Amino acid sequence: MTRWLLALGAPLAFAAQPLAAQDNSAKEADMMAAMAEVFAAPPLTAEQQARLPLATSVVDKLMPQGTMGEVMGSMFEGLLGPMMKLAEKAPPDLAEHIGYDASELDLTDEQVIEIAAIVDPAWRERREREGALMQEVMVDLMTAMEPAIRKGMSEAYAATFSVAELNDISAFFSTPSGATFARKSYQLANDPRIMGAAMGSLPVMLEQFAAMEAKMAAVTAELGAKRTYATLTAAQKERIMGLAGLSAEELELGMQVAAEAAAEQNPF
Repeated sequence: MTRWLLALGAPLAFAAQPLAAQDNSAKEADMMAAMAEVFAAPPLTAEQQARLPLATSVVDKLMPQGTMGEVMGSMFEGLLGPMMKLAEKAPPDLAEHIGYDASELDLTDEQVIEIAAIVDPAWRERREREGALMQEVMVDLMTAMEPAIRKGMSEAYAATFSVAELNDISAFFSTPSGATFARKSYQLANDPRIMGAAMGSLPVMLEQFAAMEAKMAAVTAELGAKRTYATLTAAQKERIMGLAGLSAEELELGMQVAAEAAAEQNPF
C-alpha cells in the first residue's frame, strides 16, 4: 500500500526531491505513465460528448459529495477495522527489528516480543498509532481521488447510456428513495451480512484456488522446470553473474531463496 501511495504522489513530489532521489521518482512517474497508457479509454464521440452534462448530473446524484470518504470510513468500521484489530494482537514482525524472521530462528512468540521490546520499547503503541493513521490517510486519499473518479464515471455513463436512459436514471435518483439508495449503496458492500457471507465462502475459495494451482501446473508442464543453479551451465552462470554483478555464492544463494519462495507461494 505504501508503494501505491508513493506512486500516486510521485509526479508532485518529483520537483521537490534532491537529485540523488530523483531517479526513483522518475521510475515511479514512468510506471504511472505506463499504467495510464494501459488504461487509456477512447475519446468520447460527438454524440457521447453531448450527453456528458446529463451524465455528470446523474453521477452527482449517484455519488453525492463525500461519498468515497464515507465508503472508506465504513470499510474500516466493517472490514478493515476488525482485521487490523486482529493484526494488532499478533506478535511483531521480527524481521523489521533484527532482519531475521522468527521462523528462521525457531523462536516462540514470547521470545519475539522480548527481542522487539529491546529494539523498540514502543513497538506496540507504534503499531496502534500507525493503524489509526492509516484510516485517516485512506479516507483523505479517497476524498482527494473523488473528483477524478466522478469525472471518469460521468464519461462512462455518457458513453454507455442513451439520453432517455440517463433521464430515467436521473428521475429515480431525484426521488427520496433514489437519493437514499445513492447514499447507502456503496456502503452496503461492507454490510456485516454480506461480509459474513463472503467469509463463509472462504472454503469454496480455497478449493477453487487449489484447483487453479493444479490447472496451472498442467498447462505449464510441457515447458519443463526452471533451471536451478545446479542445472545451469558454467557459461550461463558466468553470464548471469556478469550481468547482475553477483558472485557464484551470491547467485547460488539467491536462486535457492527464489526456489523456496516459489515452492511456498500460494494465492494468499
